[in-house]
Amino acid sequence: MVRREWKHLSGTGCQMFEQFPPEVVEKRRKLVPKMKDAKKKGKRSWIVNDTLYVDGKPLKQ
Repeated sequence: MVRREWKHLSGTGCQMFEQFPPEVVEKRRKLVPKMKDAKKKGKRSWIVNDTLYVDGKPLKQ
């Protein structure tokens, strides 16, 4: 419930971040450049936990 209300923290000086185990953080760090490249090409891309989605399909690693 608290994570869904993160938008209301804007301008309050408080921030909220998700916490992941170190192995997931490392995978996400490697996926960010691929996500940015996909966005530059005009595709929708996002990361969920440790999986990169490009145009709604999980990217094979």
